[in-house]
Amino acid sequence: MKTKHTISKRRLQQYLNELVAIAKARTADVVFVSNIPGDEEQHAWLKVYVPDELADQLDDLIVQRAHDIFIETGYSIGAIVYEKSQLLHHVVETDA
Repeated sequence: MKTKHTISKRRLQQYLNELVAIAKARTADVVFVSNIPGDEEQHAWLKVYVPDELADQLDDLIVQRAHDIFIETGYSIGAIVYEKSQLLHHVVETDA
């Protein structure tokens, strides 16, 4: 049986800010979208858009940190990094 973990929205926002800060430490050219709650019973979902040449590297770092946060605290944050060139495509899909 799973135990219910109390989630602090303030603490959750701090973790989201920390994940975004990982990208901003490598480039100032960062756009992000976060949703609280996230999808599929996640506490939050984070989409980060960065310059195309940094996307793979930053995805590895951010996804690993989100995993570490989950292991350490139980906060489930889905995170993915996209190439910034995909940003317009995602906005068009969302508006459709």
